[in-house]
Amino acid sequence: MQYFAHPPTWALLIAVLALMGGLVLYVMRLNLNLRYSKRVLEVEIGERRRAEEKLAENENRLRQIIASEPECVKLQTLDGILLEMNPAGLCLVEAGQPNEIIGTSVYNIIAPEFRDGYRALSARVFAGESGVMEFQIISLKGRRRWMETHAVPLRDGRNKVIALLGITRDITAHKHAEEEIRLHYRELAHASRVNTMGEMASGLAHELNQPLAAIANYSHGCLRRIRSGAGTVDDLTRAIEQVCNQADRAADIIRSLRRFVNKEDSPHQPQDLQGIVREAMLIAGPEANMHQVDIRLKLMPDMPKVLGHAIQIEQVILNLIRNAVEAMSNMPPMLRRLELRTFLEDDMAVVEVRDSGLGLPRETLARIFDPFFTTKSTGMGMGLPICRSIVEAHGGTLSAFPNEEGCGLTVRFTLHPAMEEALHE
Repeated sequence: MQYFAHPPTWALLIAVLALMGGLVLYVMRLNLNLRYSKRVLEVEIGERRRAEEKLAENENRLRQIIASEPECVKLQTLDGILLEMNPAGLCLVEAGQPNEIIGTSVYNIIAPEFRDGYRALSARVFAGESGVMEFQIISLKGRRRWMETHAVPLRDGRNKVIALLGITRDITAHKHAEEEIRLHYRELAHASRVNTMGEMASGLAHELNQPLAAIANYSHGCLRRIRSGAGTVDDLTRAIEQVCNQADRAADIIRSLRRFVNKEDSPHQPQDLQGIVREAMLIAGPEANMHQVDIRLKLMPDMPKVLGHAIQIEQVILNLIRNAVEAMSNMPPMLRRLELRTFLEDDMAVVEVRDSGLGLPRETLARIFDPFFTTKSTGMGMGLPICRSIVEAHGGTLSAFPNEEGCGLTVRFTLHPAMEEALHE
């Protein structure tokens, strides 16, 4: 009875019991949360472990794929330090062990003349671009090989470029085959030039005969005046000047002929297109005169130089002029007109030869650039195909189409103007 007589004690007891009950409930709830968190953590750890195992499995599979890749796969830094290289790459550079090449500079094996270009490629890749380059390497055993590399940026999770990934293949055999084709092409082009000179022999002989005959006449006249004592100094001087002029004229023709049929071609460099046209006219002019063809030159003043081989370009021009002259052989002499123009169009230098002949049927026009196709009874069908090969090797195009007005045919080809930096080399 006394216990219940003290309400504060009772209230305190109830409060303690309530507090203990709440504490028990909190501990139970906390325990449940801890168990739940433990299960979640165990699940996350399991998933992470499986993800790591999957990642390791994928990495291992990727390494196996790279290791079995028949082409060189490499990673390098911006300054060229090689980070990784697969077995095919080690074989390519003739390294016996990875440590012979990994950790060294790629510029130790790149041929000196290609190092600047490769540095520029590396800089572009680390700027986020991709690129392709052909270059030569010098293997660890001193052998030179041609390579073609495709370089792309390798990025991390924050999209930052951390390495250059390069896939490189050996193109030495391909380069050798290209060189053999170029040599064969040069032989074919030279044979074509010699054949052209053979066909034009009569016209050239006639053209050379004129200055030689003039030289003989002026020389004999000088001798007669000297022997008779009738000639004055002024008369003899004028006669000798004519001899010199005619000799220079004959020398120009012979020089052009010798250079044109020379087996060694001119170097690939900026060329004066107007000068090449005039050189071609020295050779083609006699034949055109024999066929009574009126040639009109419309050359663009201040024409920029073009990049290429002078003799090859001249060969194309000469071939187009001769074809145009032959195309007008059945026309009356007063209608035989040939127009040769040079101009710029779409940032390309254009050479255009237009004749006033009968033209060609559409089906024939479509085949004139095919090898061994010819409209001439004695032709071999290789002149225009060789011309097309020359023009395309210079990065241009060769085309033919009917004249817009009247009859006849226009054949034109394009060439790249020389860049400013090439002009100052």
